[in-house]
This record gives sequence, structure tokens and C-alpha cells, in this order.
Amino acid sequence: MGLKDSFQFWAIGQFLNTVIHSPEQAIPDRLEADKRLDLLGRLAVLRAGLSGLISGLIVVGVAFLLSDWEGASGLSGLSFILILTIASSLTTVFELMFLYRDSLSTAARMAKILDIPQSELEQVDLENSISHWLIHAALGAPGFHITMFGIDPLARIGKVGMLIRKTLKKFGVFAGASMFKLILRRMWVRLLGRVATRAVIEIVQLPVFIVLNMLGMHTMMKDMRSRLVGHEFTPQLFGHAFPEGLDSIEPGLLSALHAGMVEQITVARFIHPNQIRVLDLLGPVPSETHVPTETQLRRANRFSMAVFSMSGKNSLRCRRFLRDLEQQLGSEEGRRVKQEIDDAIHDLTPLSRPWN
Repeated sequence: MGLKDSFQFWAIGQFLNTVIHSPEQAIPDRLEADKRLDLLGRLAVLRAGLSGLISGLIVVGVAFLLSDWEGASGLSGLSFILILTIASSLTTVFELMFLYRDSLSTAARMAKILDIPQSELEQVDLENSISHWLIHAALGAPGFHITMFGIDPLARIGKVGMLIRKTLKKFGVFAGASMFKLILRRMWVRLLGRVATRAVIEIVQLPVFIVLNMLGMHTMMKDMRSRLVGHEFTPQLFGHAFPEGLDSIEPGLLSALHAGMVEQITVARFIHPNQIRVLDLLGPVPSETHVPTETQLRRANRFSMAVFSMSGKNSLRCRRFLRDLEQQLGSEEGRRVKQEIDDAIHDLTPLSRPWN
């Protein structure tokens, strides 16, 4: 077993252990459950800001210590940079470890409130593993890039795009929050050149990194909540969109639904866990393709917009895809569908308007 797999299984074990020993109780009332989930998310965001403040103050303390320490007078500028880099690296590592652990712990408490069955939380196969999905969310991964259900998310990227992607992936560490902080801090250090000024600059940076931490955790909490709520909401979405039942869906509509899923996944270039859940319930791709009627295509487009609205990042390509769907549905209908899904995920509001 590789290091990556070992880490994932360790993280899954920690997540399940937190679920078992969590003081939270399942809340059947959706309004009260929503309030509790909102509170947990806000507290996680505040803790993220606090961790950014503490880690920044530690680096500031080291910088001021060097500026006042008599023994530091003989150190070269390069030595100062090295000491501050080590201090910044260590504090950032511990800060990120705390953020990852805290986000998974918060997600486990949310799962307990939503009363997701233990048997479902313990599943380890990727198609149904909530634990895997949450760990990927904690690490900032929007979804999976592997081929699943016969759909390759990277099918449209091309050879040149794939080469660029592999190159960027090798240097992906430079896009990480920790490396971003280190580079930014060291740039200021090299430009200004004096230890006392370095300490002042560290103080000036503090609000920036606190806000970055809070924004990052807020986004992470939204994605984790989407993955948790989406797990129980997706069957309800099917029931609302297709009251005739999955077994009675017409061939033309089924073909349009599968085509819509392929389109949105290849546009986003990853498979979001909520899309995995949809594909699992939708069943295999029909062996024979049928041309949908205008009504069937409209129903499929509405469903595609609903699924896409609860499935991850909103890149430029994704926004274009949503605009195309809105043009086919009508701007008012598209806006209402997106709002209904947002309310269902983030306010636990049940779908009530008929989708005719």
C-alpha cells in the first residue's frame, strides 16, 4: 500500500472515529438541523481565521526577536531569510494540518446531525465512499479525474492540454496555500532587506492571510455540506424531477439525461461526488440512442442544471455551460431551478414547485 493510500485510510479511520464519538445528535427537524449546520460551518471559519492569526504572530515574533537579539548582529541577510523561511514553513505546515483535521471533524459532526447511516459512511469503494469524498474536499480537490461509469472527464482536453496539465501538476505545489505564503513573505523580505521592517511587513500581512484562511474554509465547508446533503438529497431530486419513477423513464429522456451528464462532466473536467451519486442511480447508458422530444429535452436540461448547480466549482467553461442551459430553459426558469437547489443544499428546504 502506497503512502497516499495509507494516508487516505488513516483519514477515513479518523473521520469514522469522530462520527462515532461525536457529541452531536441527529436532528430530524430540518429547520433546526440547518441552524446547527450553519453554526458548525461558521465556527470552523472562525477557527480558520484564528489559526491564520496565530501562525502569523509566531512568524512576527521570530522576526522581532531577531531584530532585538544582540547575537543576530553578526548574521547575514541570507541567514535571516533562512531563519524566517524555516519558521514560516513550520508554522504553515502545522496550520494546514490543523485546518484539514478541523474540516474533517466538522464534516463528521455534520454527518451525525444529518443522520447518515453508519453503513453508508463506512463504504470504501470510490463510487459510494462519502469518507473519500470529504477527504478530497478537505484537500481542496473539486472531484475525480478518473474514468467512471464509462465517462472520461478529460476526454476533451486534447494531447497538448494533457501535456500542459501534467507539467502544471508536477509544479502544483507552487499553487498551494503554504507555498504561496512562503513566496509572498520572502519577496517582501528580499525587497526590504531589514529585519525590523520584515517584522512590520509580517504584521501588515496578517489580515490578508486571516481573510484567505476564512474564505478558504468557507468554500470548503460549502463543498463538504454539498457532498453530505447531496448524498441524501439526490434520491429526492430524482423523485421530484421524475415522479413516474426511474423504471418508467422514456428512452428518449433517458438518452438525453445521460448525454447531459457526459456534457457537464467533460466541461468541468472532473466528476463531482454528487454526479457520481446521480450516475449510480441513473443506471447504465442505454445500448441504443433515442432522439428526445422537445418536452423530454427540456426535462433533461432542467435536471442537468439542477445537478450541475450542486456539483462543484464555477469555472469559465462551467458558466458558459450554465448559460447555454438557461437559454434553452429560459432565464427565469433557470434562475428558479438554481435557487431551489441552493435552498435545498444550504437551507435544507424541500423541493415543492412542480417541474412541468
